[in-house]
Amino acid sequence: MVVIGAGYDGITAVLRLAKLLRGHADYQVHLVDRNLFLLLKTQLHEAAVLKTEVTIPIDRLIRNRNISFHLAEVSRIGPDERTVFLQSDSLPFEYLVAALGSQTNFYGIPGLQEHAFTLETLSGARHIHDHIARLCARASSEPDEARRIDLLRFVIGGGGLSGVEFAAEFADHSVHCTRNNHINLEEFEIILVEAGSRIMPNLAESLSTPVEKKLREKRVKVLTQTRILDQTADSVTLSPGGVVKTETLVWTGGIRITDLFRESGMKIGKLGRIMVDEYLRAESYPFIYAIGDDALAMNHFTGNPVPTAAQFALQQGRLVAENIFANVTGGKRRPYFPTVWGEVVSLGRHLAVGWRFLSQKRSPSSVSWGVF
Repeated sequence: MVVIGAGYDGITAVLRLAKLLRGHADYQVHLVDRNLFLLLKTQLHEAAVLKTEVTIPIDRLIRNRNISFHLAEVSRIGPDERTVFLQSDSLPFEYLVAALGSQTNFYGIPGLQEHAFTLETLSGARHIHDHIARLCARASSEPDEARRIDLLRFVIGGGGLSGVEFAAEFADHSVHCTRNNHINLEEFEIILVEAGSRIMPNLAESLSTPVEKKLREKRVKVLTQTRILDQTADSVTLSPGGVVKTETLVWTGGIRITDLFRESGMKIGKLGRIMVDEYLRAESYPFIYAIGDDALAMNHFTGNPVPTAAQFALQQGRLVAENIFANVTGGKRRPYFPTVWGEVVSLGRHLAVGWRFLSQKRSPSSVSWGVF
C-alpha cells in the first residue's frame, strides 16, 4: 500500500491503513513525501504574519506504526506497472492513494508567477513574513512620503478563505509594524481584491457579509468585481482601478493539480483533479484512490464537485483506508457522501465567524452561525 502525499488527507489515510492492517503481516504501508513534516495549511496565514509554528514532524506521527516513510519526490506514476517512480528509487504497489495536494494557479496573468508571494508552502509563508518586516523597516527611514506610502501598500489577490484570513491577521499585525517602526498607521494600506461580486463566494451571502464588515472595521479595503491584469516588481494593474504602486502582492486566487496524473494516463477533470467513482477510485484504475485536492469527488446531494477543504480531505482519507481494507479482507466498500461540518473563518486575534449545519439533510442555508 503506497500513499503519496503527507497532507491532512494522506496522513489520515496512512495512519488508518496502518491501524486496520496491523494484524495482516503480508501488507506493508508506505508513505512518500518531499517534506519531513505535516504542514498545517489552514494555519499558514499565521505563519506568514506571526511566524508561528505550523508543522508536525512526520516521524512523530508514524512512530511505532508499521509505516515506511520515504523522503522523496514523485517523478512518475505508472498505473499499468503498478509502480510509483521516485527520483532514485521506485515503489511497487497493490493499492495507491494519491494525495499530493495542489499548487498555485496563476491563470497566465502576466508577471504574477515571477513577482507574487503565495501561501501554499512553509517557505512561502516565511518569505512573506520576512518581506513584510523588511518593508516596515525600510519605510521607517524613508523621508519621501509618497514613496513611504507605496512601500506600505499591500495587495492580496483572492477573496476566498485564505485571502480573507491572511488579510484579517495582517490587519491586526499592522499596528505592531507601525508602532515598532514609528510609522503613521494612516499610511499603512491593505487591499483585498476579489474578481467575484463578493468575498467568500462559497458561503451564503448572509455569511460573507459579516466577514466583509469585520474586515472593513480592521481598515482592510475590499475591492470586489475587480481583476488583477498584470504585475511588475513595483506595481499591480487592476480592472477597474488601473495601476497600483506596491511591492507586495500575496496571491491566493486559485489552485491547480500536478501534471503527474495527466501524464500517467488517468482521466482528469477541472483543474487537473482525478476523476473518481463513488468509492473515490480513479476511473479505469480501481486500485488507485484519489483524495483531497487531487480528487474530483462529487456531492451527490448537490451535483457539484466537493470543495477543496480540509474537512473533506480528512473524511476522504479515512474512507479510502477503510475501502482498501475492505478490498483486502473481502468486506464491503462504502460510497463517499461528504459530511459538511461547517466552517470557521479566522479574522485575526480573538475573532472568528463560524457556521455549522444543523442537519445534513437540510439545505446549505439551514445553518447556525455567529461571531466569536
